[in-house]
Amino acid sequence: MPTTTLGPYTVKDWLATPEGEHWELIDGNLVMTEEATGNSRLAKEIELEIGFYLRRQPLGSVERNIAFCFPGITDADREGVVPDLCYIPNDQLERLDVEANVQKDVVPALVIEILSPSTSRIALVDKVEIYREAGVREYWIFDRHQETVRIFRFSENAEEPVAVYSFGDTLTTPLLPGFALEMPKIRQALAIRRESQDLSR
Repeated sequence: MPTTTLGPYTVKDWLATPEGEHWELIDGNLVMTEEATGNSRLAKEIELEIGFYLRRQPLGSVERNIAFCFPGITDADREGVVPDLCYIPNDQLERLDVEANVQKDVVPALVIEILSPSTSRIALVDKVEIYREAGVREYWIFDRHQETVRIFRFSENAEEPVAVYSFGDTLTTPLLPGFALEMPKIRQALAIRRESQDLSR
């Protein structure tokens, strides 16, 4: 379960949380979560696939666990998020401050979150609103247990996913022309890793 400290807190309070702990600021409340190993492995496989594509097509960068606050949104001082993965195109990448603890002038084009039972409401409700208002163009929500992927494209539908895929499907996006995330291969890679771990015990 996440640890929630009820606010109101601000971005300044969020930035003062201990290093090495995964805190986010949601509607003025500080929320600390822990990433399950399965989620971490899934994030790594997705990151690798997008990273391989971006080596061939240098359109931007895929980043993991970068903190963002978005000054242009309502109650901006009460929201601070750390997406599991994000794709930052080159025009936004130029604004990235590599020395900063939180990015204040960068808006990712694509954000990816991986659900856990304890954070489902945050990902499915609160972060939909935050990312939509910030100007994120696509938001993918992976449910590892249900093996589904919800795809939000806010320009097409501001409230609901435009599609829900399974881990048997291949995901594409107009943000990355020619890119294909083959979920059966991702599922197989995760299974192989799990089997290797079991054999090493």
